[in-house]
Amino acid sequence: MPNTLFDKVWDAHVVEALPGDNYLIFMDRIVAHEITTPQGAIQIDEEFAGRIFDANRILAINDHVAPAKDTATAIQASVLRKWAKKHGIRHFDIGENGICHVVAPERGYVQPGMTLCCGDSHTCTNGAFACFALGIGTTANAGAMLSQCLLLKKPKVMQINLTGKRRQGVYAKDIILAIINKITFKGGTGFVLEYTGDAIADLDMEERMTICNMAIEAGATSGMIAADEVTFEYLRGKEQITKDSAEFEALKTKWAKFTPDAGATYDEVVEIDVSALKPTVTWGINPGESSSFDGVVPADADPKALEYMGLKAGDKLADLDIDQAFIGSCTNARISDLRIAASILKGQKVSIPTIITPGSQEVKRQAEREGLHEIFQDAGALWTHASCGPCLGMSMGVVAPQERCISSTNRNFPGRMGAGARTHLASPAIVAATAIKGRITSPELLLAGV
Repeated sequence: MPNTLFDKVWDAHVVEALPGDNYLIFMDRIVAHEITTPQGAIQIDEEFAGRIFDANRILAINDHVAPAKDTATAIQASVLRKWAKKHGIRHFDIGENGICHVVAPERGYVQPGMTLCCGDSHTCTNGAFACFALGIGTTANAGAMLSQCLLLKKPKVMQINLTGKRRQGVYAKDIILAIINKITFKGGTGFVLEYTGDAIADLDMEERMTICNMAIEAGATSGMIAADEVTFEYLRGKEQITKDSAEFEALKTKWAKFTPDAGATYDEVVEIDVSALKPTVTWGINPGESSSFDGVVPADADPKALEYMGLKAGDKLADLDIDQAFIGSCTNARISDLRIAASILKGQKVSIPTIITPGSQEVKRQAEREGLHEIFQDAGALWTHASCGPCLGMSMGVVAPQERCISSTNRNFPGRMGAGARTHLASPAIVAATAIKGRITSPELLLAGV
């Protein structure tokens, strides 16, 4: 029987089938960060004599509030730091750290056919590498470190088939916002989204990570994309990948198996022609509430969303004054995202407070080697170190109540970037252009003087 990509990875990791449609699934990699790991780490040391199944399969990263902003977050960072050192766990600390969903792929800790879990909902980012990656809670994370397994119900699989050629100015962020708009922000609940089609094959790895990153925003367990030459070339030479050419060719042969079989059957199929898409911006309080950047708030908009966002049906997005701009997060803070932003900001000046946060210290160094930081700072933007902080309103850019922030992040829920803050999600290109004009716009309209 032809299998989906998800089925192939899942079946290879079943340790035991259990009653109630439950399965014990082996985890190849566990990623730990300072917000959700310390409680479980302390419990393991106190109640299980520090027993860990395999320290070599764990990766620890200080990322959410790094460096710490207060005593509470300093304690969290300290617990993770000391625990990782005690158990010989690879730890990315201040200075070489970054957002965990950026660091793990850029260092080669994620490979096709793997399973991976982390106490963070955007772990699904790693599914871009034909990997089943999912976010879990603190208790499950501790259990995984003890047993190297998770107890899971098998999700269904939804094929998101993307066809056509995207027009200029349409990015991966626009594609995933369109997907969530179509299936709704709860439409993927109980599913793994398997992205297929010519439009996916045309994306580079960083764009694929953006699309998989926001599978959770549709309520899905994860998102996955088949392995191909784009995947292999991205992984070539990475820290955790063999440098021996013959061994790497053998790995490619193994990885190439992680693609759906012809004729694979999916539980649901969604078709989207990306050639019809335009640059997109959210207007509401979940990522599914979006319109084209030059569109309007729809007539059937949720009244609660309108009240929170201070909008009414028919309002033009392009008429909205924006108070702050942010480019960063595990969704859109890789080097390609920063290059796009720099191409728009070069020679320009921002008209509103603008914060640009690289996804990792490695991305930061690369951007600085290319001189992107000079472009940002010459434009009047704040160039920071790597952190999750602004995305979830924890530090480095909290938005004031009722102020609007145009953001390249993944969530626009009430209070996400600050109590009462109003977040509009968009691609780095739209964010950069809006930062210059002070109102929602596109690079093309900015250049045309519209």
